[in-house]
Amino acid sequence: MSYWGTMVAARPHGLLIDQDGVSGFGHRHRWLRNLSDGWQMLETSGYDDPPDLRSSCEVVAASTGHPVLAVYISDDSCAAMVAAIPGRAGPLTHLWPENETCGRYRHQPRDMPEPAGRSLDVVVGELTAWSAAAGLQADVSRLRQLIGRDPDQTHGQIVDLLFETVKALGVRRIGRTFPWSLPAFDWPFSSVMFSLGPAAQARQNAKYRAAGVKCITPVQPWETAALALETELWGSLYRPNVEVAALAHRAACLLAAYRAASDEETIAPETTDPPVLDEISLELLARLESRLAEGTMSPGSEEIEERHHADAWATEPE
Repeated sequence: MSYWGTMVAARPHGLLIDQDGVSGFGHRHRWLRNLSDGWQMLETSGYDDPPDLRSSCEVVAASTGHPVLAVYISDDSCAAMVAAIPGRAGPLTHLWPENETCGRYRHQPRDMPEPAGRSLDVVVGELTAWSAAAGLQADVSRLRQLIGRDPDQTHGQIVDLLFETVKALGVRRIGRTFPWSLPAFDWPFSSVMFSLGPAAQARQNAKYRAAGVKCITPVQPWETAALALETELWGSLYRPNVEVAALAHRAACLLAAYRAASDEETIAPETTDPPVLDEISLELLARLESRLAEGTMSPGSEEIEERHHADAWATEPE
């Protein structure tokens, strides 16, 4: 199964998604777990991956006062890892293999150098020291076995190996994923968060403008709103007392504005009239609000399937 994204282990104040510096890893905070002793693990991604792991780790470590481990995974084929403690972030380590550079994927932002090969002894020593700084106790022989794995035996198993590495660092418990506060796979949220919809188009338009493409209109109100709402929806997935109905109405209005802009060759930037929701949208919103009021809103089959897969690494029973 293809996997792209960043896994971050840290000991935050509150939820890891709200910790200073976490946005540097991405804004699509898909899965969040409790680990042992106040540690949490976040799986996230961004539209401009790969992220600058070292800088983000430095900020998170400084804001928490505890070590941070971050890994960016490319297609579940290989990864780049940074182990950081407050005041210092280690160099990027490529996995797998750890002793060579990667000639297949990009593991850093385009203006930054790719991770160089490092010796197994150095990497294991760094991780062992990171574990001690985190108040954990590493299984050194297990770390050597995992980090020194033959790369021919790791393709499609990177995520599994990383969870095993976290346990080898001394984490005793990997919890199940936190429940979502939004029905993210239901309309209208899914059309903003998962599809190539308004936010993706807004970013594409920005690239065209930066490249000097003359046929692109000036920045439209819906573009600014799309980027802001997409980030807010992802950030709201784990926040209690989220006003789901209000967010759904905003998302539906955004989609209506996006459709209106798509139907017109040009939309004046000063257009501020509120979008008109069609009958289907109004009916869908009414159904969602009714289910929320009745307390009958339940996860869709797609969420259940993906969550079941994400919880396969949990060390606690269902």
